[in-house]
Amino acid sequence: MRHDQLSRLATRRQLYTNESYQQAKSLLRPGRPPIPPADCADQRIFEATLFHQVLDFYTDFSAHPFGIRRVRPQPDTIDLVIEGEQRAARLLSCVLPSYEPDGEVHGIPGLRVRQRNGRGVELHIAGQRTSAWLTGQPRKVFKRAETESLERAADTGWKALWRGPEQWSAQELAFEQRWNTGAWARQFRAGAWSASGVLRRIGLFHTLTAADAVTGYKGLGINGYDGRGPVRWCLDIIHRSGVRYQKQPLIEAMTDPVFGLPVARAHHLDAIYPPEQMENWIRFDDEARTGLIELRFTTCTYEQLQLVSCPPRYRTIAEAVQRRVTAATQTTRRRGCVVG
Repeated sequence: MRHDQLSRLATRRQLYTNESYQQAKSLLRPGRPPIPPADCADQRIFEATLFHQVLDFYTDFSAHPFGIRRVRPQPDTIDLVIEGEQRAARLLSCVLPSYEPDGEVHGIPGLRVRQRNGRGVELHIAGQRTSAWLTGQPRKVFKRAETESLERAADTGWKALWRGPEQWSAQELAFEQRWNTGAWARQFRAGAWSASGVLRRIGLFHTLTAADAVTGYKGLGINGYDGRGPVRWCLDIIHRSGVRYQKQPLIEAMTDPVFGLPVARAHHLDAIYPPEQMENWIRFDDEARTGLIELRFTTCTYEQLQLVSCPPRYRTIAEAVQRRVTAATQTTRRRGCVVG
C-alpha cells in the first residue's frame, strides 16, 4: 500500500474511531476494509449485545458519546477505550452476569472474563470465538468494579456467574432458552451487523457533530415494513440552543462506500409520529431491511429544562449538561461575549 494512500486512509479512519493518526495507521491492512466488520456472526451478535448495554446503562454525562473516548475495531475483536473511572466501572458491572433466585439473569448471559492485565479487561462469550476489550482506565478500576459486583451479588443473595466455569451455567442456559430463542431474538441477530457497525464507528458522534450529549435505546418496530421489520437503533443527538445541526457530514460518513455501512436513506414516515416532529430525523436501513439506524437531531434549551419531566434514565445527563452550559454561559459573559 503506497504511503500517501495509507496516510489518507488513516486520516479518514480517525473520524470514525477517534483514534490517533498512528493508532489508526497501525491497524490498516492491505486488501481489508479500513474499518473491518466483525468477521463472524457470533462476534457481530456479541458486539450488538454489548452496544445495547452501552446504551441502556448510560446515565453519566461525558465528553464523548456514551462515555467511549475511542474505539479500535479489528476483525476478531473491538477495543472500547472508556472515558472515566465511573463509566468504566459501571459498564463492566452491568455486563457481568448474575443469577437472581427467581430465574432472572442480569447482565449478558454467557459472558466471561478471558483475561485481566494492564491493558484492561477482555470479555467474551463462553464457547464462542468472540472478544471485546474494555480499556482506558487503570487496572485497579476494573478490579474494584468486579469486587464490588461480587459483594453486591452476595449481599442480595444472587449468584455471580462470570467467575464460574468456562461453559454456560444451567441458569444461563435456561434463561437463554426462555427469552432469547423467539422471533424477537431472531430479528436482533439478523440486524446485529447494524449495532456492531455503529459501535465500530462511534467516534463519528464526537468528531462530526457539535452535540452536547448523545443518548439512545433499542426501539420497537415502526410502520412501513413487513412483519416486525428491522431491529431499530434510536440515537438522540442533543444540542444546546443556537448550535447548528451538522446532518450532512454525518449522512455522508454513514453511507460512505469505503468507510460507512451498507445502508441508504430510508425516506418513509412512520404514521405514529407527525411529520413535523420528524423534520430532523434521519433513518438508514439496508436493502434486506434487517437493520434500521435512526438519528434524531434535537435542541434543548437547558436553562428552561424542567428536570422533573425528564425521563429518569436521562435525568443525570440533563442535570450535568445544564451545569456545564450554565458555567460556560457565565464564563462567556464575563469575557464580554454574546452567547448564541
